Amino acid sequence: MTATVPEHAGAPGSADAADGSARAWPAWATPLVIACCAGLALASLAGPSVPTYDPTAWMIWGREIAHGTLETSVGPSWKPLPVMVTAPLSLIGDTATADGWLVIARAGMLLALVAAARVAWRLGGVVAAVVAVIALALVNSLPYHAFRGESEGLLVALALWAVDATQTGHHRRAFALAVLAGLLRPEVWPFVVLSGLWLVLRARRVAGTRAAAATAAAVATIGLGLAALWFVPEKIGSGRFLRGAQRAREAVAGSPGQTDHPFLSVFTNSTGALSWPVYAGAVVAVALAGVALRRRRGGRQVAALAAAASLLMVMVAVLAQGGFTGNLRYVMLPASLLAVLAGVGWSGVLAWTRGRAGLAAAIALAVVLAAGAAPFVAADVSRVHRQYGKAVKEAQVYGDLPAAIAAAGGRDAILRCGPVWTSPTATQAAAWLLHVPEKAVGIHPTPPGTLFAPWYSPRVGDDRFALVAKTGRWVVRAACVR
Repeated sequence: MTATVPEHAGAPGSADAADGSARAWPAWATPLVIACCAGLALASLAGPSVPTYDPTAWMIWGREIAHGTLETSVGPSWKPLPVMVTAPLSLIGDTATADGWLVIARAGMLLALVAAARVAWRLGGVVAAVVAVIALALVNSLPYHAFRGESEGLLVALALWAVDATQTGHHRRAFALAVLAGLLRPEVWPFVVLSGLWLVLRARRVAGTRAAAATAAAVATIGLGLAALWFVPEKIGSGRFLRGAQRAREAVAGSPGQTDHPFLSVFTNSTGALSWPVYAGAVVAVALAGVALRRRRGGRQVAALAAAASLLMVMVAVLAQGGFTGNLRYVMLPASLLAVLAGVGWSGVLAWTRGRAGLAAAIALAVVLAAGAAPFVAADVSRVHRQYGKAVKEAQVYGDLPAAIAAAGGRDAILRCGPVWTSPTATQAAAWLLHVPEKAVGIHPTPPGTLFAPWYSPRVGDDRFALVAKTGRWVVRAACVR
């Protein structure tokens, strides 16, 4: 994501509209933007806000690390970066951990929009920036995952800011951001390697062989640290270095990984990530970049972004062929790159029209294109609204679980009763609130023990357990140890 983008973008008017020094902003602006995004994310906690399945597991693991009792034998795949955040937050308290991670995840989505605007602006101007932001904000499920505390928004933010740093010539910053992204998704690792190699070659060119050797040693050390953070905690917590990979390969019904042709299914399943005007704009951007490259008038950055998106998609497809799910959430990063390219493509079309037919023709074409895209945008906005409503309902269900625990007599009474049972999607929340390892909460209830059944579960009527309490969204039943 970083090393493939050249230090200079090309001459103004080409597919790479300006070099990194153009359209820069002052150094104080970045902390201000981060603060504003964090403030908006903090304000979003005023609504229903409870982390969902994966983020809650990261919170549990962070708390266990802080107390020296890491247990990762069950639960989702391990992700180092979230746990590196939740571990210190856990020392402040459970509420601070949950709210703190939600703020980071949601601020990541907002920062991704800012980065998309900056990258697209350099490549195609203000029109490219506006289109890129709209396209990214409407990527299927990306805002939904960010709102729920998943890491996709943060991943896209780190990757796009790495591209931004490379555009402006801040190669060490780009490498650092790529490493952080590599702590969220293994598919980013090849780009970390390329970025590190770029640093080594640049050090050799600028400062000589000795500096290159020192840089290579530093890059290699960081690479080993990256690998260690992925595999060593899993070995400590589960006894298996590759437990996370094995968990990620568990069959998920309806996923591309379960079809007859997983590799191809990843691409067909992913068509819904973006609307057709976005795909068309990205194709146009690549075509214009190809023309610019042939004429030696730029185009390298656009080509690099397109190549990165393609490589990421191929890696997801290969992993699906090897047994991983290949679900839509795993293509959020390549989709975000296409969103940026779409902005560059449509901006390029308008610039080409203006250069050959005048400003009036360009404005007329912009109106036509906007009208043609409007139905797709409206459909995407409606989808985002539906997904937001779904996320709110999920947060309300999780948010009512503490009341159900209190109604059942509290943590100590529940644990004295025997094992704890609940629905598959609520195991992490129950373990988090009861301060027990994830494996202590089961999904196939058998007396004795306490059963927490969400209102929609058929288990609400399980008469093997006596009714203990009801809340707005939970039914609690128990058959305690005699």
